Amino acid sequence: MEPVSEIDFGLNLRPDAPLLPGEAFHRELARIREAQRLAPVLFAGAVMRLITRFDDLDAAFKDDEQLPAGPTYKMTIEPCQGVTFESVDGPEHHTLRDLSTRALRKRPIARFSERQLPSIANAVIDRFAADGEADLVAQFSAVYPFLVFAQRLGLPLDEAERFKDWAFDILSYPLDNAAGLRAAAAVTAYTEPVLAERRACPLDDLLSSMTTAQKAGRSLRDEEVLAHVRALFSAGATTSFHGIGNTLYAVLSQEGALERLRERPERIPAAVDEMLRWEPPLGLLPRLVPRDAEVAGERVPAGSLLLFGIASANRDPRAYSNPDRFDFERPRQRLLTFGFGSHYCPGSHLARAQSAVALQALIARLPGLRLLDPEAARPWGTVMRGPPRLPVAWDRS
Repeated sequence: MEPVSEIDFGLNLRPDAPLLPGEAFHRELARIREAQRLAPVLFAGAVMRLITRFDDLDAAFKDDEQLPAGPTYKMTIEPCQGVTFESVDGPEHHTLRDLSTRALRKRPIARFSERQLPSIANAVIDRFAADGEADLVAQFSAVYPFLVFAQRLGLPLDEAERFKDWAFDILSYPLDNAAGLRAAAAVTAYTEPVLAERRACPLDDLLSSMTTAQKAGRSLRDEEVLAHVRALFSAGATTSFHGIGNTLYAVLSQEGALERLRERPERIPAAVDEMLRWEPPLGLLPRLVPRDAEVAGERVPAGSLLLFGIASANRDPRAYSNPDRFDFERPRQRLLTFGFGSHYCPGSHLARAQSAVALQALIARLPGLRLLDPEAARPWGTVMRGPPRLPVAWDRS
């Protein structure tokens, strides 16, 4: 197969140079999307086929028979994280998912959002609020979501400055096995003493929920709990890091958006949802095809690797009107940012809540907040996308 683009969309979670910044990524995806439903593209030097359109990707996410998610995670991240609901399918997936994510459901996250998220956000803002200028990537989004995940899990915060590196190193295991395994071991050593305490005396946190949950006589062993803690850091906190950065970029770079949200804070959740469509933190998702399948009207042989084009599907004009416009007044529509079907992201409620609370706190605390260098703040990357910097200033009283 000849690739339809000269661009290599290859996996690089922390690239050294900007890769397809801002609208360059979306313009290239749009060109490919209009040419082909299932397009051959370069990915890390190999040719893989990219699902470009909303309806085709929607069907692929739902197709547990031909395109189960488990084999991809089993091949790429399970040797580092351990067995989690990500790397299995069928009844075992549903059991592990239920036992490990009850404290991430809508109601407990609503309570957590009301009682704890604002204090976490404000504590981070306190560190720089008097300065008048900041880089909101380095000083806010690189700190806040990792504290949120640690606090929701019930972990102490005395190693908080290491959380981001642990998370990205685990996620980067396919590219750097040694660093991934070191980070996984560090998370394990950090969590084990707390896990023993929660076994003896459960509290109102995710770690306690995992130690006490039962389903049909099944409960999680210590290693299963630890595996899911490692997975939550690697998959959950890293995407939240990019998602919060993208939310801030979207609102700060669009003329009048911040002022409208300051006047109508009830629209902040809609702004977060629109960001998730317009600039999803996970732009492309590799997926192994374990058996012969039909995808987007074409036969795909077993052993192939596909790219689930989330960023492309979320801007498909067949699904959304004026899709390249960031418009949080548009009617709410279903997104593919968190996947769909049995592997739908269980952290979606927390992801939305922490972004909304972050935006609300920053608007309230930093009057006249403005972006100093929109070009430097453009999100970039392909698999994971986010701004490298968010240089801002505000009016000091």
